[in-house]
Amino acid sequence: MRQETNLTRSMFLSAAALVAMLSATVGPASAISRIETTKNNCSDIRATLIHEGEAILRHTSKRGLPIYDRYVSSSLMCSNPAYGVWASVPARDTNSCRVIRCDPNAADFDDDGMFNFRPLLRLRP
Repeated sequence: MRQETNLTRSMFLSAAALVAMLSATVGPASAISRIETTKNNCSDIRATLIHEGEAILRHTSKRGLPIYDRYVSSSLMCSNPAYGVWASVPARDTNSCRVIRCDPNAADFDDDGMFNFRPLLRLRP
């Protein structure tokens, strides 16, 4: 009986150690904001991007189709090979709210095949 108690206790401690180890390695999940641009002012959209670093911006096209993409506060938020490019989205108060989008097809080569470096793009308040 004592041997069963020790075995049960050992199994419990092993399970507790496993749970503690897993919870220490798993951090809090950070969800990306999703913003319906035509329901928000341009300044609010830009403020969210500056504060959170990134967001999914969505609006409806003139043909009624949903258009959405990931937008960032700085071109440094784009992973290789994407580059930050200026883009505009419609907002409640304007048809052209200037934001930054990561474009994987924006590789910039000149006529000689040499790579041209792009400047740092960053939203400012």
